[in-house]
Amino acid sequence: MIAVLAVALFCADIPSGYTQQLTVCTQSLCQNQQATPDMMRALHSTGLSLQFYALYLTTLSIISVLIFLVIAVIIAWSRSHDWMVLLVSLTLIIIGTVTNTDYQQLAAAYHPIVLLPGTLLQFLLNILPLLFGYLFPNGRFVPRWTRWLALLVVLFAGGGTLFPSSPFNVSTWPGPLGTIVQVVIFGTVLFAQIYRYVRISTPYQRQQTKWVVFGITATIIYLLMLSLLTNLNPNFTQAKSIGFLFAEASYSLAFIIVPLSIAFSILRYRLWDIDLIINRTLVYSSLTAILALIYFGCVVLLQHLVNGLTGQAGQSPLIIVASTLAIAALFQPLRRRIQRIIDRRFYRRKYDAQKVLAAFSDTLRSEVELNQLREHLVAVVEETMQPASVSLWLCPPAHQKVSWSATPAVPSEDESRVEK
Repeated sequence: MIAVLAVALFCADIPSGYTQQLTVCTQSLCQNQQATPDMMRALHSTGLSLQFYALYLTTLSIISVLIFLVIAVIIAWSRSHDWMVLLVSLTLIIIGTVTNTDYQQLAAAYHPIVLLPGTLLQFLLNILPLLFGYLFPNGRFVPRWTRWLALLVVLFAGGGTLFPSSPFNVSTWPGPLGTIVQVVIFGTVLFAQIYRYVRISTPYQRQQTKWVVFGITATIIYLLMLSLLTNLNPNFTQAKSIGFLFAEASYSLAFIIVPLSIAFSILRYRLWDIDLIINRTLVYSSLTAILALIYFGCVVLLQHLVNGLTGQAGQSPLIIVASTLAIAALFQPLRRRIQRIIDRRFYRRKYDAQKVLAAFSDTLRSEVELNQLREHLVAVVEETMQPASVSLWLCPPAHQKVSWSATPAVPSEDESRVEK
């Protein structure tokens, strides 16, 4: 019922949102990416209209919400017996719909009664991500004291949502006190996940946590790269340039990575591939950064060297070619070197296990004593798999043969059992 209500209000807000985008904002602060005079001039300079801009933003909003809804429906349909999965599904629906719905505008367009369900959905938007952080992936509060902290946060969030001017609203607290409280709450969620991962989680649950952390990290890196691109080229996101259209799509795409990673973690589709993905991400991101530094360093140094020898200013094509060939020659050796460093630093157990197995393979070629081979085998299993206990059972050879009488007789029950 809550999911249907959220989706219905979002659908009802689409016409009013589209109408608002058709109005040019002349104020200093414009909400909901409303077009400004600078945006209008940038649109007209490329032959685009205000109707295109309004349709573009509305389509982005609908696509974003549809992706959240499809992911939520898929995971709820596949694991409907698990209440934690249903909570995650509802959280995705609330995040996708509430963040793209203007309830004040909806109340002005239809009826003020719309503010009541809008307030409820805003309250759910404040608490459901927090509960997800405390409960994921097994649906239990770990450590147990986090349940009381979650209850306290729910009470304050409810009071602050229903009574915005009351002390329950943390944002109204004086000074940086409200920000400090929010940071502390986020810290408890982070501590709970780390504690759960180290002390409680099973191997499957750890892989699920890795998927979600990978999605959040990828989103943060994506936003940081977009921010770096904006600083290098300020016109990319300014209203005077048409690049702000691509910026809007980029920000919408960034927040889709997290629900996709949650879907992978819950559906357990190729769950263990996350280790390979993280490994390759570390390797190739480090490789790209190092090669970029080497390339620009070679270009700058060779350019200064050529200018000093020839006395000619300008950039020579030979420098670009030489730097590119140097990068091509360094690619494979540097990649293998970075791969070994990352395996030793972050995947030490896997790296040591490979070395132990390689040494054991060499031992098998030369060892002929059964007792020595047995000790080596047990040691390898303990070092690579680290089980709670190891026991090795060898089937003894049959030294005695069973002889039967030549006279045909009905065998007894014991003899039948021995024969079988």
